[in-house]
Amino acid sequence: MIHTRNLQKLFRRGNNEKYVLRNINIDIEEGEYVVFAGPSGSGKTTLLGLLGLVDIPSSGEIWFREQEITGLSERKRNRIRRDHIAFLFEEIHLIDELNVYENIELPLLYMPDSRKERRRKVEELLDRFRLTHLRKQYPGKFGDFVQQKVALARALSCSPDILYGDEPTGRLSSGEKEEFMELLRQLNEEGQTIALATHSREAARHGQRIIQLFDGHVVTTSSDRG
Repeated sequence: MIHTRNLQKLFRRGNNEKYVLRNINIDIEEGEYVVFAGPSGSGKTTLLGLLGLVDIPSSGEIWFREQEITGLSERKRNRIRRDHIAFLFEEIHLIDELNVYENIELPLLYMPDSRKERRRKVEELLDRFRLTHLRKQYPGKFGDFVQQKVALARALSCSPDILYGDEPTGRLSSGEKEEFMELLRQLNEEGQTIALATHSREAARHGQRIIQLFDGHVVTTSSDRG
């Protein structure tokens, strides 16, 4: 599904240059659950930004569904991101002025779905994540775990080809983290492609494959679900 070839990201500040990513060659196949692991500063967030079309590389190639996407116009990149990609973040980014139902529905307002179809999709997600009784409540009333479940439902509302997560359990307690990672595992078993960036060993062990980053380099790749 996603392939990178000699991917590099260089940041310049004045006369100083720093490579945040160097010669990244990775492949993520449809239905995989891949974890990018490594300490802070290893390049995980930068890599997710490139793969998710939020940023562009300094050099190298990114292929998405057999199309090289680094040279596309911003308009085409935005369309691919809107139609095929979803994100979860440590900072949950729900809209406080919208209730739970409206937060989940929001991405669907930019899609051609009818109102009836939007309602059906939102109701299914509310039921799946046991949020139906909270549908008219506002997210500021809840703790991080419930808010992150709402964010997950919102991310899935447009049926993305791939779900990216940047430390989505970073604000959760150990028990909440385990429950949330179980939700992601179940989604993956149903066919959802997931790529997660984390420095947590507990979160990383849920992935099918771990790609270890250090100082912008891929240092190891291993299979480690258990």
